[in-house]
Amino acid sequence: MKKTLAVLLSCAMAASLAACGGSGASTAQTTAAAAADSKNEAAPASSGSGSYTLKVNTALSETDPLFVALTEVFEKNVEEKTNGDVQIEVYSGSQLGNDEDVLEQAIVGAGVGVITDPGRLSNYVYDIGVLQAPYIAESYDEALKLFETETYKGMEKEVENCGFQILSFNYYQGERELFTKNPVKSPADLKGQRIRSSGSQVVTSTLEAMGANTSVLAWSEAYQALQQQVIEGVEVHLSAAVGSSMQEVTKYLAFTGHQQLLTGLVISQSWYSKLPEEYQTILKEASFEAGKTASENVIAKNDEYLKTLTDGGIEVVECDKEAFKTACDKVYEEMKYSEVKAAIDAELGR
Repeated sequence: MKKTLAVLLSCAMAASLAACGGSGASTAQTTAAAAADSKNEAAPASSGSGSYTLKVNTALSETDPLFVALTEVFEKNVEEKTNGDVQIEVYSGSQLGNDEDVLEQAIVGAGVGVITDPGRLSNYVYDIGVLQAPYIAESYDEALKLFETETYKGMEKEVENCGFQILSFNYYQGERELFTKNPVKSPADLKGQRIRSSGSQVVTSTLEAMGANTSVLAWSEAYQALQQQVIEGVEVHLSAAVGSSMQEVTKYLAFTGHQQLLTGLVISQSWYSKLPEEYQTILKEASFEAGKTASENVIAKNDEYLKTLTDGGIEVVECDKEAFKTACDKVYEEMKYSEVKAAIDAELGR
């Protein structure tokens, strides 16, 4: 494991959002961006010189298939194909900070990236959060099709205009399910239960539509919060549940399948634009291959993850998935996603 990053660039979130929204950037942001540009000024490409370094952050553990793919596919392919001129450092457990911290770094040009979800990107381009809305896709294959639509491509362009570069959005982490201390069979069973939310508004709205109360916590704090009875449950995919030992602090699993979690590798557009065009292509292709590998491994291991959880004491509860779907219909209206969902539905012919 590479050493933890010693110093992180600082920036103002409010200034970042204002600039993305089309209003003028603040003096502080302009100064920070200038400093980042100076620090990250592209050096002439030379084989093996390590002219460029990209630090990639993820909240996941080092045993997670996604982290493994980042190190064994993305890092390896980029460094080999650039003859070491681009160096990749991958960090587990949010060592570089939470997603928002790293996105703030990226927006002013730092050589950092993060595996993040559409909900967090919706802080910059609101409509992209629809890709994390409940039951927008009901399978991995259907989720992939969303990223081929013109509607998504338009949102991706808006994200780039905000200062980010999406290398690929095909890192599938699995279906999101409910892990709770008390059995949950229907939305009525969630009433009064405190369920952890990532802080993304669409996640919070989804959980509340499903009947829960929500508590916003970093994923790294979820285990202790469950242990100390601060919350009664979490919504998470199987691989992360195993990676964080949810079988030790929850008792029941309900396969609500309310989200197909595809995440993206998002880096600084300013840093990316300084790379030779050949290197830009290498990064995109390597990211896609890593996402494909990670996704295939997650799907292949789902039965193994479930066995680990049930062997550890988790009981699978038969839940009324249709009742949860119906309960979540109002999220699209509440979040003002009805129009963009209709556009996606039309493109997908459903």
